[in-house]
Amino acid sequence: MLTKTDLNEIGKILKSTEIRLDKRFDKLERKLDYTINFLDRDYLKLLQRIEKIEEHLGINSASL
Repeated sequence: MLTKTDLNEIGKILKSTEIRLDKRFDKLERKLDYTINFLDRDYLKLLQRIEKIEEHLGINSASL
């Protein structure tokens, strides 16, 4: 049977593991945010270029 000390040690181990996982998820979330922002900016730049080309050629916009 587990003693109170054993349960306390198990609790400490679980808390330390939880903290490490939280840090990993935070790091992953920051990387995803950076990537999404980068791709969004890239998309907006391309959209502006396409609009300028369409305007120059005098054609209707293909966007909905």
